[in-house]
Amino acid sequence: MSVFSINRLSNQGLGSSNIIRSAYYMSSSNDTPATLILRSVLLLGRRLRAARSESPHSLSTIAILGTLHRLGPMPAWRLALEERLQPQSVTRIIAALERDGLISRMRNEADRREIELSITPHGRNILSEDIGIRRAWLEKAMDERLTSQERKTLIDASEIMLKLAYAHPEDEAQSGEE
Repeated sequence: MSVFSINRLSNQGLGSSNIIRSAYYMSSSNDTPATLILRSVLLLGRRLRAARSESPHSLSTIAILGTLHRLGPMPAWRLALEERLQPQSVTRIIAALERDGLISRMRNEADRREIELSITPHGRNILSEDIGIRRAWLEKAMDERLTSQERKTLIDASEIMLKLAYAHPEDEAQSGEE
């Protein structure tokens, strides 16, 4: 659903729940399962981004902090690979994160030539606050809108979707050879 369509529905006096309902039902019988999944993921992502409080930290910053928190210290090249970003983009973000005291650099004990990045306690706090707000919105929405069976189905689906999200290009190339 385009921004124009959403604005048109808003101008007609439809509430946000009716707008979402309209977006959901504006599918065609020709939509593939992939199209339906894509539409729902994009709409949910947009809604979760809207739930963020005003923050000086971009979503890329939060994603990098999340990766460092989840996977632990790593060199910049691996961080770029994990985040699927160009090394130049990661370099700029790293500089800002370090300037703001959200990450630190340290020498790798096994290979003293390599510098590893790690999240600082301040970075963990920023990450926790940002994710906490969105988690609270999602938990409330799930409690208010979904049945217990729908919540279970969504949790099961999220594990499968993570499998897709963490697929790396080299995995995709190997699967194409079989």
